[in-house]
Amino acid sequence: MSKYHTNGPIRLGRRDFLMKGSAGALGTIIAASTLNKAGAQTPSIDNIMANLRTIKLGDFNPNYANQWTFRLVQALGYLEEVGMDGIEIILSDEYVPGLVGGSLDIAHGDTSEFLAAGVASGLPITMISIHRSSEWWIMGVSAGIETPEDLKGKVITGGSLAGRNTYIMRQALIRMGLDPDTDVQFVPSSGGSDSRLGALLAGQVQGASLFPRHEAPLVEAGGKFIFEELVSAPQESFAVMGDWLEANADTARAWLVADIKARQWLMDPANKDQAYQIMIDLGYEIPDSFKALYEVEKAQISPDGGFASAEDMDNFVAELALTGDVPEGLDWRPFFNLQYLWEAQEALGLPRRPASI
Repeated sequence: MSKYHTNGPIRLGRRDFLMKGSAGALGTIIAASTLNKAGAQTPSIDNIMANLRTIKLGDFNPNYANQWTFRLVQALGYLEEVGMDGIEIILSDEYVPGLVGGSLDIAHGDTSEFLAAGVASGLPITMISIHRSSEWWIMGVSAGIETPEDLKGKVITGGSLAGRNTYIMRQALIRMGLDPDTDVQFVPSSGGSDSRLGALLAGQVQGASLFPRHEAPLVEAGGKFIFEELVSAPQESFAVMGDWLEANADTARAWLVADIKARQWLMDPANKDQAYQIMIDLGYEIPDSFKALYEVEKAQISPDGGFASAEDMDNFVAELALTGDVPEGLDWRPFFNLQYLWEAQEALGLPRRPASI
């Protein structure tokens, strides 16, 4: 349920979402992977072991929350339990080329990127689990904006005019009872969310798409979050190449077991302080204002590597089509293989999620 307010924030949600551009011109879809169903017999948790000792994992964002789960996989010893020595994490925006070229075993990135690259290339780019299954839609406003009506005639930015953040800002306005085409003026901006915050603080815009970490400096400057809504959106995934998956099914299954165990551990509030301390010990800078966002951050992370339902993915992909990230009517199912996720979930005593696709 969405909200807007006039007398300070009524907290329903936060958003921490990094969108990247399309992977290039989109062509006709060529079968990218085989839609699989879980095997007839789920492997026992006692005999799930990886066939690879180490894996190279590509990631696109150095933020602690972005890397939290798979850093915990190592720190908590869950990799060792499935016969693995460790993960080599490679930070780069070029995680899709790295995956395709074979320099990466697994890549963590935007679901939209993997879908777009798979469509454009016709290669078997295959998503095996979800990292963030929800996102926060947030509009921050400058000092003096108290109600949605105050936004009329004002300037708003979501970054690229054709991007998802602008789409989200338009949806926020609609849900607050405003017309995004006539009541406000949208302007493009570059440089990411921190630049949008800077423009808001400098008075260049009066509304902007922001992330949870931006609230403290915004409130200090007299602004606030006027709109917040938690939305089901399987926005970030882990992907492999189809041939790698075929050759390393045991490692994929073992990795997913370890990863889910780390997620389940992170979701327990009793582990909050230790979870932050582990990341600090690994060299991540986490100020107290970020620690206050524990519930906010974990609300976005899938607790079991899955997502709510096929319908949720249908809706998410349809939204991506509206912003040109994927072709209209794209069937996302050929780009997913959830066999090993389901096996890992069942081995850990969890229900399949999604139940089917």
